[in-house]
Amino acid sequence: MNRNWYATILLAVLFLTLYGAGIYLDRNVQALTQQLDTAYSLAEAGNYRQAQQVYEETAEQSAQSSTVWMLLVRRSLVDQLNQTLATIPSYVSAENMADLAVETSRARAQAQQIRASFFSWF
Repeated sequence: MNRNWYATILLAVLFLTLYGAGIYLDRNVQALTQQLDTAYSLAEAGNYRQAQQVYEETAEQSAQSSTVWMLLVRRSLVDQLNQTLATIPSYVSAENMADLAVETSRARAQAQQIRASFFSWF
């Protein structure tokens, strides 16, 4: 009978761990997407310096979150997102708005792929 209780407790701990990881990943991806939207809106409004700062902060936060994300999803997805985020600040100018829109959309899609990669197992 004790073995059944141990198995039940272990399954509950596993479930809670997966649930917590899902919440963490979902919140981080949502925050990243919101930051990208904010930065792009600033660029559209002509606030290029502020937009560049927000893009750089987003890239830094993503790099910090990557250590945990790599435990939850494929490393290649996280690396692709970080590479895209690292190049976006160089596109922030009036002449490169089309390229900025494309790169921002790519980063959003890659962030959603990270989210989908984790939740596709469930």
